[in-house]
Amino acid sequence: MVTAKVRAGFPAVAGTLRPRQRSVADGAKVDGGHVNDEQTGYQNIILQHDGPIARLTLDRPDARNAMSSEMGREIRDAVGRINGEESTRVVVVRGAGRAFSGGGDLQSLEEEAAAATEGRARGPGLGGGRTFYSLFLSVRDLRVPSIAAINGHAIGAGLCFALGCDLRVIHEQAKVGMTFVKVGIHPGMAATWNLPRLIGPARAAELLYTGRLLDAGEAVAWGIASRAAGADFDQVVDELAGQIAGCAPVAVRLVKQTLRGTFDRDVDAALALEADQQAATFRTHDALEGIRAIREKRPPEFSGA
Repeated sequence: MVTAKVRAGFPAVAGTLRPRQRSVADGAKVDGGHVNDEQTGYQNIILQHDGPIARLTLDRPDARNAMSSEMGREIRDAVGRINGEESTRVVVVRGAGRAFSGGGDLQSLEEEAAAATEGRARGPGLGGGRTFYSLFLSVRDLRVPSIAAINGHAIGAGLCFALGCDLRVIHEQAKVGMTFVKVGIHPGMAATWNLPRLIGPARAAELLYTGRLLDAGEAVAWGIASRAAGADFDQVVDELAGQIAGCAPVAVRLVKQTLRGTFDRDVDAALALEADQQAATFRTHDALEGIRAIREKRPPEFSGA
């Protein structure tokens, strides 16, 4: 774990008693050459490294981690930093405080709407700006798998950001929803692209047309999250991250590449890509290590080579 000054702990939601993970707070020293907040200048997120696990936290707890252009730019920068860390094998994304993210910053949204209705120049771009959305969806560019730890409500663009991650674990007291139409705007941040692919067109249409919220049980049943947890939420998230980190990193990264375009391929193209990717992994030392570990009835020690 990085060496850092500890900020006050924030329980994720009621029933989650574990303090927020130790952060690279202002002026903190960091082990292993990892950057700290003083070097990055991050004001809206926290980036920390915990061995093979990178932890990216939305850090506007007093505003329910409302999303801003500044936060988006920091996320894009953090994605680049994480991709530059060869030791990182999985990323956990969560929100500080009681919410994952309440979506777009309401003041900025109001400014955007006022500018549009009055015929003035566009506002800050939160109501549909491609740049704004692409900043947050840069999370999809992570080289390693990402887990959205939905520790509290994920609403509107906040849920869209979570959908940009590869996996989602939801706290049993959290709710999620695509509430765009309830505030009079069209969905954005790839909501109409990601949601139908994840849960099917009919259920996606229901959520997008009504803006209704799903509780944790419904979110799992509908396929938005793969599992839910209560007081053991942090443990469940970390166990999942540990399972991924314990697998052969080259193979895992290639699986992520393959899964990303799976809906755009027919079965023959999928078979061809799988054959190529499998051949690439057979050339790694990790493949030999994994096979020998099974034969010798011991845990494998993957190096990523």
